[in-house]
Amino acid sequence: MAVPGKTLVEIFLNRVAKTPDLPAMRHKQDGQWKAITWRDFGDQAKEVANGLVSLGVDAGDCVALLSLNRPEWHVSDAGIMLTGAKTVPIYVTSSPNQVSYIVGHSEAKVAIVENQDQLDKILKTKTEMPKLQKVVVVTGESAGEEDWIISFDELKRLGREAGKDSAALDERIASVKPEDLATIVYTSGTTGPPKGVMLTHSNFVWTLESVGKVLPFNDGADRVLSYLPLSHIFERLTSDWGGVYHGVDVWFAQSTQTLREDLADCRPTFFIGVPRVYEKFHMAMLANIEKHPKKDLVKKAIAAGTEKVELEQAGKSVPIGLKLKHAALDKLVLSKLRHGIGMENVRFAVTGAAAINPEILKFMHAIGIDLLEGYGQTEDNAPTSVNPPGRARIGSVGPPIPGLEVKIDDDGEILVRGPNVFQGYYKNEKATKETVTDDGFLRTGDVGEFDSAGYLRITDRKKDLFKTAGGKYIAPADIEGKLKFAPIVGQAVVIGDNRPFPTALLTLDPDVAPVWAKEQGIEFTDVTELSANEKVLEAVGKIVDEVNSTLSQPEQIKKWTLLERDFSEDAEEITPTLKVRRKTITEKYEDVIGRMYAK
Repeated sequence: MAVPGKTLVEIFLNRVAKTPDLPAMRHKQDGQWKAITWRDFGDQAKEVANGLVSLGVDAGDCVALLSLNRPEWHVSDAGIMLTGAKTVPIYVTSSPNQVSYIVGHSEAKVAIVENQDQLDKILKTKTEMPKLQKVVVVTGESAGEEDWIISFDELKRLGREAGKDSAALDERIASVKPEDLATIVYTSGTTGPPKGVMLTHSNFVWTLESVGKVLPFNDGADRVLSYLPLSHIFERLTSDWGGVYHGVDVWFAQSTQTLREDLADCRPTFFIGVPRVYEKFHMAMLANIEKHPKKDLVKKAIAAGTEKVELEQAGKSVPIGLKLKHAALDKLVLSKLRHGIGMENVRFAVTGAAAINPEILKFMHAIGIDLLEGYGQTEDNAPTSVNPPGRARIGSVGPPIPGLEVKIDDDGEILVRGPNVFQGYYKNEKATKETVTDDGFLRTGDVGEFDSAGYLRITDRKKDLFKTAGGKYIAPADIEGKLKFAPIVGQAVVIGDNRPFPTALLTLDPDVAPVWAKEQGIEFTDVTELSANEKVLEAVGKIVDEVNSTLSQPEQIKKWTLLERDFSEDAEEITPTLKVRRKTITEKYEDVIGRMYAK
């Protein structure tokens, strides 16, 4: 049973009281995984809360949080909530101007930053954040000489002093109401400046209760690896407050580069990821299979798993002979594949935040991982729908979560209404009115439909649909997904709005393409050189031709360009959750696109 409570504060305190000696978090320190119990978590959160109160943080104030995933992130988030204040998470990849915009727009009184690099962003733009009074630095020998900059240890020391008289914090805790704002989450923004999504304690609590009716968590017995940005609502709802609600043992990955190593240590019981993560898994596994001493047997096992999945998806019974064959090969081969990526204990995995190629889903199911595609947005606290374990329909994003009302508008747009829908955009009434209908439905901006079983299917982003000069509407996401399914292709962006035909910008996968090139005997020094190699261009041309063979004539890619490098977050071409920023890319590569349409 998940812990009860009507606010996140109640849920947190109830969890600490229920399982004080169980591990709440683990992080790697001096080469060893160090556990933090729920009792320790609770004590530290109260120290932070009392420290913030002593710094002048009032109920309703905003506190910015700018850090990678680590125990101090969860401790800070809980501590902020205990004071009745609001957490404003910021991506660590944000530029100084983006940080100053969010801190300034939210009028944050205190900012908690991870290290000197993040502090420098504040220092460069301090004059643009007049409401900011204190900055707390989590790591580093010294927080600085300025009296408005203190260390995290100093914040907790202030909290211990203030905590000697617990009445003030007790009053704050008692005053937090379900309708109070818990957080303002600024969207990463594929277009335009970020908007502050206002979410209440009630939004979170209702969402946790609803999702808990679909996904089978084991209270106090689950493990998860936290590696997606906690600034994104997907990870925040899962490892942060979902972790509190279900008593999950949260392991903090050292970095995204150590994901495989950390998975091998953690061996989680459930896993979440964005599509790009599973695409990487798929590419790596295919590459490893080719090197496997018993690759024929491995391929035979995957083929049996694929056949079983395809029959199940078609609603047909699986012959007893195939069942026995698959069971034997699963024990002999597929279980070892799952163990090899640290996922043998995973009861279910979830993908969201962007569309995933159905072939990736089929592959993961074929090797025995119940990968469930879900759908939602920050504005409805992450989930609108999710496939139920054991009953996933590949190609759909599942039924709406229990209690949520979802309907399709006349133009195909998905509309959502329910207790998880946000309270509007902070200080942006115009955008709120554009996004929420008069009768309370959230306009998702996505186009979709329900199948006969009530499962939702996304056909495309409404604003991403484009019309060619010939009047044909094109949904680029499906085409891009097919292009990216080829292991050597990193990213794909389909162009064609008001153009005579679709074209594509493609990149090489920086991890897979070099390995493939070496196997082909191609000499090169870097990916940039590879992108101009005739053999590589010929291989990419064949990939485009294969994809075109599955498309209608107006959808087919007539011309394409292989760029010199993959899209990057540093260049603001993709978001922190690896979604492509179309507007940025089409503007940045305007000349390249123009040449594809030149006569």
